[in-house]
Amino acid sequence: MKQITPTQLAQKLADECIAFRVRVLNRVITNLYDAALKPFGITVNQTTILAMLTLAGEVTAGEIGRELVMEKSTVSRNLERMRNHGWIETTNQGIRVTAAGRELFTSLHPAWEQAQRDAEGLLGKAGIGAILGLHQTLRAK
Repeated sequence: MKQITPTQLAQKLADECIAFRVRVLNRVITNLYDAALKPFGITVNQTTILAMLTLAGEVTAGEIGRELVMEKSTVSRNLERMRNHGWIETTNQGIRVTAAGRELFTSLHPAWEQAQRDAEGLLGKAGIGAILGLHQTLRAK
């Protein structure tokens, strides 16, 4: 078997690595949403947590991490910032959205909608369809 050189390996990774492409896509799309939400002082990760809490009512930090596939430290850091802003509160049963959090969530909706349109324009219908299909496939496993 022929030995692969570091340069060949690097080229193979640059040409084929799925993780690299997904991470680049993630950064581009995250930056797009974060820019749209910046005037509200919230990130897309925090917005996603607010959406989950709004739907679920009250959950634990561990449940947020499992559902949103976030590292424990990422969940903790975001929850602390959200708590400091008064958007969420901790109870005996878990974490829930406050009135201020619900108000913020409602007010940022037009900016989120614009970010959605921008992402759709960037990725096209086929790209959006592929992402939705991949997400559905992963959630089914």
